[in-house]
Parts: sequence; structure tokens; C-alpha cells
Amino acid sequence: MGLVTGLLLVIIAIIILFNKFVDGNIPEGNIEKGPIITKEELNLSLLKDKLLEKYVGIDVKTSAEKELVIQIVGGEEYVQSVKKDIESIVKNTIKTSTLKDYPIVFERWEFTSLIDGNKAMGNDINLLMEDIIKGLQAFDVYEYLILENRTTFTIQTTIKGANDEALQLATKMEDTIKKIVQTNVTQNDSYVIHILNVQREKIN
Repeated sequence: MGLVTGLLLVIIAIIILFNKFVDGNIPEGNIEKGPIITKEELNLSLLKDKLLEKYVGIDVKTSAEKELVIQIVGGEEYVQSVKKDIESIVKNTIKTSTLKDYPIVFERWEFTSLIDGNKAMGNDINLLMEDIIKGLQAFDVYEYLILENRTTFTIQTTIKGANDEALQLATKMEDTIKKIVQTNVTQNDSYVIHILNVQREKIN
């Protein structure tokens, strides 16, 4: 008798749990389906993050012809100067991904705001950035330039340490940028300039 009662209690408990499970389920039609990210989109995102570790003003996309399009912000001279390095980074990053067989195509890209990626900065900033990049390329230690919030320039260099010689060189680079800004800008924006050494320390 005790065994039968025990079995009945177990069966009842299972039925109760089953009913709760069924009642707790949301009908499939009411489940909000989130966006599905494809492997290609994920690989593009990872590639873009990798490129942005070193360069600013970079975007990546694929074309209908199954090409991997690398868009670079800057003048034609600047684009040509960084293509080889960027191509090397891209090939290294995609060698085991779904993008590995895509031909790599480079495009010159308009500058966009780092605050709003869809908002064009305008020709004034475009020309200013191109002139600054040209001016900085006269320095062998210049590596790349980052523009934040339209008014903060961060220049990565290959300068080692922070001694007097490094400070003098950083000051020359800063003065070059200031002259270019004064020549190109008519508005009274306050520009901030950071020159970084190879250890990513501010030295100006």
C-alpha cells in the first residue's frame, strides 16, 4: 500500500511540474526574434576592430561581387602610403575566416564624425585632415593620426622615450599642425594636440 501511494505521489508531482512547464511557455508567435548575425558580418566586425587598433577612418564591407572593400579616410597620397600595411593586416586577420578568398579592393572614403558615424564632417575637415597628414609625413617618426570630436588631434609616432630630443621633435610636429590649422580654419574652435611616443605616452 505504501509503495502504491508513493508511486501515485511521484506521478502527481510529475504531472504538476509538466503543467507548470507548459503554462510557462510563451507561444512561438509571441517570441521576439533578435537579429541574426552571419559569419561574414561577424568576420567583418572583427576585421574592422583589428584595423582600428592602428588606423583611424577605416571601414570594411563586402560587395555584390564578393570583394572585400577597405575604405580609407584621407588624401590619395595618404591612402597609397598605408595600403601595403593595411593589406598585410587584412590578409593576416582573414586567413582562416569566410573572407579569406575575397579579393581585396581599396577605396578612398569621406571623413565621418567619430561621434556620429553617419554624419559627414564636411569639406573643411576633409581638407584640414589631408593637409595635416601631408605636413606630418615630412617627419620620419609619424605613424598615424586620430581625430576625436572634430577638435582633438592625437598623433602616434615611433619616437622612443621622453627625453629632450623627443620633446623637441614633438614640439616641431605640434607647431606644424598649429600652422596648418591656423591657415585652414576660420572658426574659433579650440584644438587640442597630443603627440604620443612609441610607448603611447604624451610627450608634448
